[in-house]
Amino acid sequence: MSSASIRSWECLYRSFKSSDLDENKKIKLETIKFPDISCNWSRFSYPWDIWYRRNGSLKDGCYSFSIKTARFKKIANPVHDPLKKTDDQIENYSHIEIRVMEEGKDFDFEPPKNKKLNSDKKKLEYRQNIQKRLRIKFNALH
Repeated sequence: MSSASIRSWECLYRSFKSSDLDENKKIKLETIKFPDISCNWSRFSYPWDIWYRRNGSLKDGCYSFSIKTARFKKIANPVHDPLKKTDDQIENYSHIEIRVMEEGKDFDFEPPKNKKLNSDKKKLEYRQNIQKRLRIKFNALH
């Protein structure tokens, strides 16, 4: 499935721990990982599915943000990247990885893994955009 088939209005789900919240109960900027952030795709998942991922916990909270938010200023593009247990066993079909875009590419391009963003300013701006637009689906427990 190509990145272009991921619609901008669809959502991504990401887990968080209670320690990821600041004193105002907002997700701390430094806990928003980028690049190569892992999420679950709403087309194939529900928010509570984050509990059942590898290393997941029933104490985890979940926030969401749109594909449009993930594609902010063409800095990054979500890539459908199902996690596998073995070559023929899928562990998490809904897994998406948000990867750094290459200059001049459009959203039909699937960026490679582990591409670094060389601009700290863009990285900060990207993470601030997610922080500003995310919606907490349910809170983490202590």
